[in-house]
Amino acid sequence: MASSQQYLEWHGQQWRVVVFIPRNLQSILGRTRFKQPLGTADLRHANELKWPVVTRMKSAIAQARRAAASSNPREAEALHLRLHADDEGTQYWLHDRAQRIAATEGHEAAAAFYGLASGQATPLDHHASAFLTFKADYRLKTRGDFERVLRWLGDWLRTEHLPVTLEGVTRKTAGRFIEQALVVGRDRKKATAYLGFLREYWKWLKLRGHVEDSPWVGQELPAAPRPNRDAEPDRGKRAYTDDETARLVHGPVADLMHPPPSLYLSDLMHIAALSGMRLEEICQLRLADCADGNFQVHYGKTANATRTIPIHPDLAGLVARRSEGKSESAHLIDGLPDIPASRDSRSDPAAKAFTRYRRKIGVDERPNGKAKSNVDFHSFRRWFIRKAVEALEGGNPGFTPWTIADVVGHDDEGAKDILRLTMRHYPGQSGDAAKRALVEAVKLPTARSPRHQTDSPIENPKR
Repeated sequence: MASSQQYLEWHGQQWRVVVFIPRNLQSILGRTRFKQPLGTADLRHANELKWPVVTRMKSAIAQARRAAASSNPREAEALHLRLHADDEGTQYWLHDRAQRIAATEGHEAAAAFYGLASGQATPLDHHASAFLTFKADYRLKTRGDFERVLRWLGDWLRTEHLPVTLEGVTRKTAGRFIEQALVVGRDRKKATAYLGFLREYWKWLKLRGHVEDSPWVGQELPAAPRPNRDAEPDRGKRAYTDDETARLVHGPVADLMHPPPSLYLSDLMHIAALSGMRLEEICQLRLADCADGNFQVHYGKTANATRTIPIHPDLAGLVARRSEGKSESAHLIDGLPDIPASRDSRSDPAAKAFTRYRRKIGVDERPNGKAKSNVDFHSFRRWFIRKAVEALEGGNPGFTPWTIADVVGHDDEGAKDILRLTMRHYPGQSGDAAKRALVEAVKLPTARSPRHQTDSPIENPKR
């Protein structure tokens, strides 16, 4: 928990803000720390006044960090000078420096240098850190996607010999970037998501007064080309078939994979197929969350993800085996590495290991050379829901469609607008008996004939 005196120092009978500068940036900023008096002796008032000052100081540090990291010497020089643009005499020196650059590199290079160094032009990512602070709900993966598309935009601007500044991104420029770079080599869904990040960034920049308008509003992706008549049909992401589920869960995991994946993949697949949980939800389970015959999911992808799921009878032995001799704080699925600072999900290594295993088994679907398969670990969740629906359609299973939504942690979709008060608000979530009836209605398919579970010879399997 942050101290009430964070960034504060008592000096001269009043509080002042103090922010220390990283050692490698001190020569750029010409000091070891920023200091600014707040003109008050009242600690509570000082805490109210300090945050805008701290934000401004950290912005200067971020700017210095960009100057230090720039691989372009001219850009690094301009960013360095920008930090001191308000110092006495600096503007006169900038004019002289720009004239010398014009004489050797041309007017455009000089104008770009002067605009950046004087503060009249703003680097493309100048406010990116502040934007991400505003978007505190962004997960690490989402933050990475935003930073990635902003970097792509910057690289494209440099390739086109355009200024890598906010002012340099006009409506015409934005349209060219979309057609020449954003949609190249990626599907429309992903390109749409990246375009959304740019819209959000410029929306925030306009809100804060950093730009007058957003060049991304109203921009659309080019129309998708009509499929060739000879193209394979592509229905998108789907559930596993019963045959694929059997091949995966009963497959020779130990023969195809090295530890540690070989020690947990089989259990992961069984839990997913018989609970409908997402991969990250399974990987976050601790033994304390597997008590009294239920899995307890505390948080997840959506608000509805917090839920209780009865443990399928066929999973009871698995849970008991993985719980033996361990504390309640231990993860049910062990063998996964600690989460590094570069990501916020525990399941990433398991997802990659499963993809390798799935391909070795020969369960894949990439119509027309599609980059990503239509089947993945999430297909177990789709399979679980399909089997529950099949049981429901079979008649009198002891649960309702609402129970399926409760067990898998989905919103009630259209039904919430029709019978929300009657079916959800008044009675609450589905009861334990209905949930258990649903879970037990799902049965794993038996192992298929001994064709070694794969359609093609396996070379060097434990790779």
